[in-house]
Amino acid sequence: MADTGGHATRRDKGAGAITKLGNGRYRAFVELSPNPADGSRRRTSATGHTRTEALNNARAKARRIEEDITLVDEPPTVNEWMRRWIDEIVTPRRAPNTTRSYRFRIEHDITPVIGAVRMDRLKPAHIRLVERHCLEGNPAKGIQGKSPATAALTHTVLSEACKAAVAEGIIRSNPVDAVEKNRVPPAPIATLTPGQAAMLIHAETDPRWSIIWRLLFITALREGEALGVTRNEIVRSDGLPCLLVEWQLKEFDGITDMPAGFEARRLDGRTWLTRPKTRSGRRLIPLPADLAADLAAYTADHPDIDPDTPLFRSGRGNPIRKETLQNAWRKALERVGLPRVRVHSARHTAATAMARIGVSDLARRAIIGHADIGTTDAIYTHVDADMLAGAIDGVERLIEG
Repeated sequence: MADTGGHATRRDKGAGAITKLGNGRYRAFVELSPNPADGSRRRTSATGHTRTEALNNARAKARRIEEDITLVDEPPTVNEWMRRWIDEIVTPRRAPNTTRSYRFRIEHDITPVIGAVRMDRLKPAHIRLVERHCLEGNPAKGIQGKSPATAALTHTVLSEACKAAVAEGIIRSNPVDAVEKNRVPPAPIATLTPGQAAMLIHAETDPRWSIIWRLLFITALREGEALGVTRNEIVRSDGLPCLLVEWQLKEFDGITDMPAGFEARRLDGRTWLTRPKTRSGRRLIPLPADLAADLAAYTADHPDIDPDTPLFRSGRGNPIRKETLQNAWRKALERVGLPRVRVHSARHTAATAMARIGVSDLARRAIIGHADIGTTDAIYTHVDADMLAGAIDGVERLIEG
């Protein structure tokens, strides 16, 4: 029986329906694998001059589609994908404060601007639009512009989200790659000179704060690392007293459970001990004899503190929080009449002192905990305790006289 336009004809084994069209050509339909997003049925079609040609064309088209499969038939909007990305990909893997920061940038600087745009239609022009929104704000709506650093962070959030969309098969390429990140001019950092640091230390009458100030200025500990020092981190290596930095004190609001793989121990309320962010952050720092002796005496005066919890405590016996540290720091500066500088600037003072006395770059990176030297190399291979001890002793002499 002859084919008539629009009517399906007999199928070849393994093929879908084949229909003869009004123009004499044939259209073949081929089943695809189920949609991986929801399991729904999918198929495609192609035409040809003969039934065999149409079927071969449809099968070839199906192979191309299967090789370039996406998770959804219609890509999500930026708003839809951002919600999914932050909930399913970022939250289970990042520190809570990082997730909170990313979510804030999404809700305030990304989705209000390009949230309705479909992910597969996202262009570099959209990325630049977000950047302008960050920097210029919207005066008509009373929205002020933000700093270049905030614009750069928003760029990073967009880039990571789009990179994940590429990995998920939602888009082919990352449109953010085509837009240069906004440059962040280096902000001047006010620091104390070694002499001014000595003034602050010598004027401190509280043994607890005196030790913390010396840890900050001499060993270049970060704030959280100084507040998180435990008895178990005070060790000896090569016969020398050392501090093995393995934990830092962090504060998280409204968090009861950490993401899987994020090593942390809850102390009380919003305070946690977490691992340093990078491998180089876990490091061995030799202690000058005087500082080691004062730290040992302070430890002996507080035998009731669990050796695996922070050594320095508030008047109520709780781990010292960052706000308490900053208040004590501000009062110490005012007491001596020194300019107000950030606590973190003590690391810069320490680094400057090390450079002044000629400490090698290798030793400086190992002590300060910057990238490029991992924990194993810093402790056992490239830098020995004697080399680092010489650097630390030199910084102590320069600061404390």
